Amino acid sequence: MAYAIVFISLPLLVSPSGNEFFRSALLRLLLLFFTVGLIIGAAVYLDKRPVRGYGLEISRGWMFDLLAGVVIGGMIPAVAVSLGVVGGWIAVVEPRFSLTASYLRKIWLSVVTIIGIAVVEELVFRGYVLTNAIEGLDLRWMSETMTIAVAWSISAVLFAITHPAPTLVDGLHFLSAGLLLGLAYLASGQLGLPIGIHAGFNFVSGHVFPIASDPSVTVISLSVSGPTWLTGQSGLIQTGLLIPAALGMLGFLWWRTDRLGISPDIRSKLKNK
Repeated sequence: MAYAIVFISLPLLVSPSGNEFFRSALLRLLLLFFTVGLIIGAAVYLDKRPVRGYGLEISRGWMFDLLAGVVIGGMIPAVAVSLGVVGGWIAVVEPRFSLTASYLRKIWLSVVTIIGIAVVEELVFRGYVLTNAIEGLDLRWMSETMTIAVAWSISAVLFAITHPAPTLVDGLHFLSAGLLLGLAYLASGQLGLPIGIHAGFNFVSGHVFPIASDPSVTVISLSVSGPTWLTGQSGLIQTGLLIPAALGMLGFLWWRTDRLGISPDIRSKLKNK
């Protein structure tokens, strides 16, 4: 509830400026600052746990998962655009931006904004909500599998609800994305992998291969003629590619940890099983 109040209030408190990129980055940095404060407060006064218990045991493996997540997340829109080009729905056009100091500044501010979005949302929906849902549903009459599945679903549904979804296809995309990010947390036990997937997807789909009708700043300009429900940023092509992305993610974890399944860090939260 506190996070929702801060999320809604901040844009009203920060007045619009002439630079929308700077304002977006500033809003995300402020939201990140307040969210971290809320997480610390919740850890100390509500959950009685160390902050690292929310998937923040930073290590070399954590950072490696983060980088791998960026690659996995970025591959989803990259492959989707490639399929769109093959299908004749998307074409590469002449770039509308030149490599100037202003352009580089916009890209940098966009990166800051995207990192802020990824860290905040993964802290809230995976680190806090999913962790507490697992523990809260740790009931003697519920099996371990049911506990994790229901907690996973709750986190994904809340994630989808907080994203605007004017159509059923959009809602399906955000729900599926929430399930993928939740699976990344459940399988790795840490937030490095889901943060990387989230940031990689948002940056590549929003700025490297943007399929929005009027992207704010882009690396490669595209002309999209296909239907939005199929080729859009939350269209069926990108939603369908979340499945091979999940398989690739599990394969990476299998290669890195020599195991497959729910992380021991997650299973350790189940006290009644």
